[in-house]
Amino acid sequence: MNFSTDRDLLLYEPMLFNDVPWVSQQRLRVTDGSVTGTMLTSAEADFEAAQVDTGSVVLIDKTPVEVVARVDAIALTVSLPRARVSDTPIPPGDGNSLTAVVRSFAPQAALVCRSLLHMLGLDSDDPDQPLDAEAVTSLSLMARLETLGTLERVFSSAAALTGDNDALLFKAAAYRRRLLEAASRSPVQVDTNGDGLPDEKRYLGMSRLARA
Repeated sequence: MNFSTDRDLLLYEPMLFNDVPWVSQQRLRVTDGSVTGTMLTSAEADFEAAQVDTGSVVLIDKTPVEVVARVDAIALTVSLPRARVSDTPIPPGDGNSLTAVVRSFAPQAALVCRSLLHMLGLDSDDPDQPLDAEAVTSLSLMARLETLGTLERVFSSAAALTGDNDALLFKAAAYRRRLLEAASRSPVQVDTNGDGLPDEKRYLGMSRLARA
């Protein structure tokens, strides 16, 4: 389970899904997209099979929109990027015969998630204290850390595949610094006994503080 979604990446980098497609996972591409208000439909699509759901990002004729909800296999509720998920969806503009492309960086986020859990000392195979992602109660914090780490990984990979690219390397370094800064000052709350309440504060790669 990832803590972040592609929507989280979009809020930091509005052009990410256009700019580095070669390091993304393309899940769907159709050319018969139709938008009415906040509804995107496509007879060609199978959004369910393509794993397009809440938090996904769709490029509609290269304009990135967030998926508010999957209505069914051929329809999505979409919105221009909102500041908060609780905000009213913003229509991207009506149109027909539109190209809709879904790209995802979820595989990179999954790698970052595993690294963060390891740094927190969470291991489902630990014989003494088997804990996994479900033990984390600081969900918004972990989503932010995972997002920063994913952006660092994406831009590093993009730079490696294109050779000498100062702009991509600069962004990778900037997100690495932001991740380290956020991790150093933000303890993650962990539920160690399954009661839904935090029992420990853990810093990434640092010692633990247990609740008395």
